[in-house]
This record gives sequence, structure tokens and C-alpha cells, in this order.
Amino acid sequence: MALFARPSDQGIHSLYNALESVPPEILIEIFVLCTTSTDSLANLKLLRVSKLWREVVQSSPRIWQQLYLNDRSTITSARRQAELWMQKVYPLTFDVHLDVSQSSGLVLPLLSPLLPKLNCWRHFTMTGKREESIDLSGTLPEYVDPLVIAIQDPDQIDPEEEEGYGLPRLTFTSSSPDSEWFTMNAPYLAPLHFTTIVMTEYSLTILTQPRAVLGFLAACPALQVFFFTGWQHDDERLHSPLPVARLPSLRSLHLRSTCGTRSLLSHIDAPALIELHLSHLNVDFQLAGAVAEHGYLWEDGDSEDEANDFSRSKFSDHATGMGLRRLLLRSNPPLRVLDMDWSDMRTKDFTWVFGRLEKLESFFIEASDMSDKVIELLRPFRTGPPRINGRQQVRVRLPRLKSLELSNCNELSGDALLSVLSERIKTTDRMVSEDEWEGDTLEEVIIGGCENFTPRHASLLRKELGARLRSGQD
Repeated sequence: MALFARPSDQGIHSLYNALESVPPEILIEIFVLCTTSTDSLANLKLLRVSKLWREVVQSSPRIWQQLYLNDRSTITSARRQAELWMQKVYPLTFDVHLDVSQSSGLVLPLLSPLLPKLNCWRHFTMTGKREESIDLSGTLPEYVDPLVIAIQDPDQIDPEEEEGYGLPRLTFTSSSPDSEWFTMNAPYLAPLHFTTIVMTEYSLTILTQPRAVLGFLAACPALQVFFFTGWQHDDERLHSPLPVARLPSLRSLHLRSTCGTRSLLSHIDAPALIELHLSHLNVDFQLAGAVAEHGYLWEDGDSEDEANDFSRSKFSDHATGMGLRRLLLRSNPPLRVLDMDWSDMRTKDFTWVFGRLEKLESFFIEASDMSDKVIELLRPFRTGPPRINGRQQVRVRLPRLKSLELSNCNELSGDALLSVLSERIKTTDRMVSEDEWEGDTLEEVIIGGCENFTPRHASLLRKELGARLRSGQD
């Protein structure tokens, strides 16, 4: 019984004095051994023993080189722990140990505070529902951003192969041999704190619907650049309203090869958006997102296009135009760049959009079925009674437009391009020179692959534009 008796106060005091007399360098070695246990809070417990121990632990980065996280902690507490460890371990590298015994879906939320410092990781170990151990020392780029999310079906990955669909089975790996990006293969859940995210669908069986993408984006308030590339599978039928993702810092949005264009654009709130890039959105089949019967509320503009212009992709034209309308109405962003590569709209949508993009500086469109009615929107028009000098007030849509590129727009006539652009250049050049307005004039016009724009049209237009014109007729 004496062996298990509580030490006397004198004995405790003697033990305490003995430990306090241990040199700090020895204490550091002891504490480093203590932190190699799976006790995720061993460091914090050591801090509470005495003033000396607290000073040693606080001032020794080596003691903080082991970080243990688990899915039994709340996301908030795990984030605080990760941030504290990164602060204390600097400038050393560290090991990350993650236990996901309950849910592998928490991998990304638990690791997200650490990912911007991925280049400081020395080793990564995961236990629980996923078993993994990766040596990351000397393999990571100096700066790890953006986050690249690969969406794939685990059932389609051959266990005998290291890769499926050309994608890694490991959580972290280089995107390509020459790439400075790192790919993270993990389920995505909130919250996340990244400035740039690249999301790509690689699976033909996992159909990433806009609801999931919007839910993910809603947890990324610091996001500045978002790339989404999908498959052209149909949008979901709505049984409940989609969430709105508020992205106050988003400046550049890229959507490619998705049929969820209307859903995504209509439910993103991006008041700081400067660049919008839409590519390969045109399809020739009916989309759920293009018809109100599939759960979308009828909105102004959903009626048929009164212009009745030709279109090879009328359903996706409708969806893109309605999505862009809603984005502009909700956010009123200071959009300066609009790129539409194999992405089109109806004439009525061009009319609506061009009337509101007061700050647009660059407009590029390729493979559009736009008619002369659309290019006519760029012609100056006169409003109001004549002024004292006898001139009527002149207005132009897209008053800040400096760069215009039209590629393979074969429904446009050369005569319309010549007439509209010549008049616009004459008018805006004069207005700028006379300091009559706060707008700009065209500095660059590129016309390529427009089969009705002939060498004669190019020659006549060059008389007005000079070196500002570049065309396939050069």
C-alpha cells in the first residue's frame, strides 16, 4: 500500500525543485518526446505546469513540430489549434497527423487552415477511415496556392493502379510533373479559406450539380478567383431554392463546359467581380435550367427572344443570358472583362447586358451566332434636344470599351461591322479629344474568322482605325 500512497507535500516539493533545476536544453528534448504521443494537446498541458516550463515551451519551435488533429474536435477548435501551432513552430517545418475515424468528409475542413502553408509540412499521416503516410519534405513548391479540387469516383479507381482517370489516389500530389500547383483529392466541406480555387469534374458518374458547388462556395468568403470546369451533363431539376453564395472578394470567375450556367451565375453574389470568363457553354439540347417548369421561377426576360435571330444553341443561349442578368442585378459588379468563348446569348440578353456594363473595358466573343442587331448596339445614338451648339447629346453603350475581339462570328455582315465601328470610332475619338465625356475610345479591334468580313471591309475600316485594327484579312 505504501507504494501507492500519495506523496507527501515535502516529496512533491522536492520533485518540483528537481525538475525546475533541469537545464532548458534537456527540458526541450524531454518535451519533444512528450509531443510525439497522440495527445493532441500535450503542448498546452506542458504550458500549465510552471513558469519555467511555459517559457521553454513558448520559446522552442521544436516542441511544436507535431500537430495532431482529429474529427472528434469541432472545426472551430481544430482551426484555432492549427493556427497556434503554425505560429509557434515558425520558422521550422512540421508534421501533420490527422485521425478521421468518424468521417473522411472532414479531411478538408480540418486541414484547410494549414493548406496555405503546405510548403512548411514535413510529413503527413492520416489514420481512421483513410490510411495514408506521405513524406512531403523537399517536394513542395515555395508557395502553395491555388487549391485544386479533383472530383472523382473512388469506385472507379483501380486498386491495382496508382492513378484513376490520370488522377492520384494520394491526398496530396503534384498536378503535373512541371506544375507548381498541388492537387488535393478529398471530399470538400465547409469552412475553407482560400483565395484561388480550381474545381474540375473528372468523373462521368459523379454529376456535380450547382447546388453542391454553391454550397461549397458559400463557405469561401475570402475567394478571389474561381475556376470551374465540368461535363456537359444536364442541370438538376429544382425541388427547393438554391443557396446564394456571397463572395465579397471574388474578382475573377471562370465557368467552362457546364450546363449549370444559369444556376451558378444566378446564385453568386460577387459585388467586386472584375473578370467573367465563359467558355464552351453552348449545347444544342434542352436544359433544365432554361425552362421554368423544372423548378426555376419565371423571371423578366424568360419570354422568347423578340428578335427571332438564328441560333444553333438556343437553350444554352437562354440559360447564359438569364444567369448573367441575375448576376448583374444582384451584385452590380464593376465588370471590366467579359470573355465568351463558344458561349452565346440571345439578342435580347445582349441588349439588356450592354445597357448595364458601364465599366466594361474588354469584350471577346468567339463562335457566336449574334446578328447585325447585336453589333448595332455598339453604334452611338443621339438623345434629347439639341444643345446650344446645335449638337444633340450622344450616348454609347459600353462607354469604357477599349478592346473588342470578334472571332468566327459568321452571322455578322461585313457592312454592319464597317458601318458601326467606323461611326463609333469617329464619335468616341472626337468626344475624348474634346473632353466631352468620361468614357473611352477603342484602342484595339480584332476581327478574325468572320467569313462575311472581306478584305474590302478590312481596308475601309483601317482608314478609320489605323493600327488599332487587326483582322484575318491582313
